[in-house]
Amino acid sequence: MSLTMRSLFPLALVAIAAPALGAQSIFDSELRLAPQFIQYQFKSPSNETVSELAVPVFVRIPLGSSLNVDVGTSYARARSVTGGTVSEINGLTDTQVRGNLTLGNDFIVLTGGLNLPTGRSSVTVDQLTAAGRIASDFLAFPINSLGTGLAFTGGIAIAQPLGDWSLGFGGAMRHSTSYEPFNVPGQSLHFQPGDEYRARVGVDHGFGVGRVSLGLTYSAFGNDDAGGSVYHTGNRLIAQALATNTYAGTDVTMAAYNVFRGSGTFASGDPAGRENILNGYLGVGLHVLGTIVEPNVEGRHWLQNVPASTAGSVTAERSQSSYLATFGLRTRIDGVGLSLFPSAGFTVGQLATVNAASVPTHANLTGFRAQLAVRFGP
Repeated sequence: MSLTMRSLFPLALVAIAAPALGAQSIFDSELRLAPQFIQYQFKSPSNETVSELAVPVFVRIPLGSSLNVDVGTSYARARSVTGGTVSEINGLTDTQVRGNLTLGNDFIVLTGGLNLPTGRSSVTVDQLTAAGRIASDFLAFPINSLGTGLAFTGGIAIAQPLGDWSLGFGGAMRHSTSYEPFNVPGQSLHFQPGDEYRARVGVDHGFGVGRVSLGLTYSAFGNDDAGGSVYHTGNRLIAQALATNTYAGTDVTMAAYNVFRGSGTFASGDPAGRENILNGYLGVGLHVLGTIVEPNVEGRHWLQNVPASTAGSVTAERSQSSYLATFGLRTRIDGVGLSLFPSAGFTVGQLATVNAASVPTHANLTGFRAQLAVRFGP
């Protein structure tokens, strides 16, 4: 695990086949919050416990039938414990503001967004380990960074019917301003992220009483500049698939995504290997006592290419894999004016690492997660 200055932060792109909206006003606003806690325990040789408490809050405000504004922020507390050493970082995250303008009966949607720097973008030496652990794309913590500075996002998406299918495509770009990632007395390091350009295409079709959706996204990144050292984190190709249907009164959800990151370079000029994360999900919704109880299972595989190195002793190029499986349960509880979605899960797996002698090995891991998503509004 390592600290990454750029995560898989998604640019705001609208759904491929959004349903038509009726006349709406500010009185149809919707509030969502989803407090959740995730903890992983890594066995030898890592012997570390990493946890995060996250409380995201999201408000959607319709401003008529074609324009709506989303505002969201979070509180997060991340903690890493190794022996007697504790690293912790906590506070509010950046605030994200996004506006969607729909034109032509949902055929064209324009999106604009701001990432306001209300979170902590600079970390101290004591906070560095905790900040680095939650930045892992493989472990997929709900909040992977408290702050990344001021940023601007703009995009367009177009949807068209194609027989029984719906076809959608769009593009977006993100520009970030510079910030200081480290708070070290007597030192100053400005980090300027490169611009991100994203293109997406997808299709959607009825499937029994449910739907099947397929999407492909390509993200290209400009060079990052860390204190005059220029490097590239690698472009990404993301494939997504979702299928829902009902069999004999039981709801079935199948989902998968694959994230491939191409090779790049480190600030030192050394090559950064490519990597691939594959994730699959299966949920079975059982109708019990007037609600839905959904047992589910999720599996994830992380394949990393480690380039040859001549630092210290010569090592050949190699590959390493990490795995995890999560067994979960979630349900839905409806009340007056609100819906509750409690869920919990238990995780087992292995994380690729190195031992004290820098020999590649694996650390067994276990983990658990709990979440209570709450939605207020119509």
